[in-house]
Amino acid sequence: MSKQLYITTAVVLSFLLTLLSAVVFVDVSSITGLMIPVFLLGCLVFAFILSNFRFGFYLTITVGFFIFFTGRVLGQAFPSAFLVDVLLWATYLGMLIGNARSRTRVNLGNGHIISYGYLIYTLFLLCEVFNPNMISVEGWFFVFRKFLQFVLIYIVALNVFTDTRNIYFFIRYWAVLSLITGLYGCIQEWFGFFAFELDWVWSVPGRAGLYFLDNGMMRKFSILSDPAAFGIIMASTSVVMLVMMLHLKKWKWKTGYALTAFFVILGVAYSGTRTAYFVIAAGVALYFLMNISNKRTLVFASACLLGFAFILYGPIYGNPTINRIRSTFQFSEDASLKVRDENRKFIQPYIYSNPIGGGLATSGMAGLDYNPGHILAGFPPDSGFVKTAIETGWVGFSLQCLLYFLILQSGVRAYYRARNKFLRIVVLAALVSVFTFVIAQYGQEAIGQVPGCFLFYSCLAIIVRARQFETSNKHI
Repeated sequence: MSKQLYITTAVVLSFLLTLLSAVVFVDVSSITGLMIPVFLLGCLVFAFILSNFRFGFYLTITVGFFIFFTGRVLGQAFPSAFLVDVLLWATYLGMLIGNARSRTRVNLGNGHIISYGYLIYTLFLLCEVFNPNMISVEGWFFVFRKFLQFVLIYIVALNVFTDTRNIYFFIRYWAVLSLITGLYGCIQEWFGFFAFELDWVWSVPGRAGLYFLDNGMMRKFSILSDPAAFGIIMASTSVVMLVMMLHLKKWKWKTGYALTAFFVILGVAYSGTRTAYFVIAAGVALYFLMNISNKRTLVFASACLLGFAFILYGPIYGNPTINRIRSTFQFSEDASLKVRDENRKFIQPYIYSNPIGGGLATSGMAGLDYNPGHILAGFPPDSGFVKTAIETGWVGFSLQCLLYFLILQSGVRAYYRARNKFLRIVVLAALVSVFTFVIAQYGQEAIGQVPGCFLFYSCLAIIVRARQFETSNKHI
């Protein structure tokens, strides 16, 4: 009996056992009848992840996309973060087991500057536990644990992307999930929300006020956690799809990426996230600069410029989505931007006088939960950069900016050094995607949201792997 047949038999038997357990126990207790099959199915999935960590990697990404939608359908609090964490750690454990069986070393970047950068930044966050300005160690542990999970995504992705075939599969898989997400956002715009989605919006005081805008637009969130996450993730995905569409030669892939880009960009527009509108323009600008000598790039840039000018100055005045996009580039009229600028000026003296910041999880709502009474508790950072500056000080902020600079520099260098045309395409897509996330950090806490963290840290792995592929000749 082959190994594949063993696996198939185990899956079928486990599935039948799960159904049998549900039938037997459902009459005894409704809770027991639900929990036992779920537990057995979880054990099956966990065992399969340990034997195939690549399956675990893509399963975790899929769960990251649909976990918030599942919670809204069930109409109750859903342990989304816990489930993603368990799957990610199981995937990491499966990777260690798989490498031990094959007697191969875990790829940690092989001395790449990005890996060293994250090692130094991790050690810095570890030392933040001794920050005297911080009240709660529990809050520090919450943030540090979350950051470690991002590092795990990066490490697992390095070991999943063993050649460019695996990278292309990741981009196509992400494209499928993004197409579903963008299309669902369009359905929300065209046909309205379902009853369970409206119930979710009104379930928390103040949430509806953030989603219903004064211009009559209702911000869409698709299957993701909120409109901001939906907009930023789709914005970063859109530039990846555009790069793949413009550079691949096979029409079936061009058509697929073009279709995905169309619905994803519509999703960005319907999200009402002005940061997302801006980062698309920034991503396209970087792509243009990286390929300024390419004729197709010049044609594409001209088309984008004309489309952008039409959106800003075209004779369309009653469309709330168009008006929302226009307000993004009318900085002098943006009231929310003025409020954010005032908050940043107000908090600057604190940043200057606290080199290591107030401590992790001391600002915003997390500050109220973990560090009540702290001077930063309840202060709205409204920016990933501002949050880093006030919680880790100008020292931590400088380290983070240096890390992002090294990442972008490595991406540019990897792109121009790549000799394989397929490798150049994926490196360019990864670089532009990372750039959009970094730009988005100015207006939102963009890096670290599920499932966008999987795209960001997987793109870092692609950039790191590019040099290794060039030296080892593992292209296609």
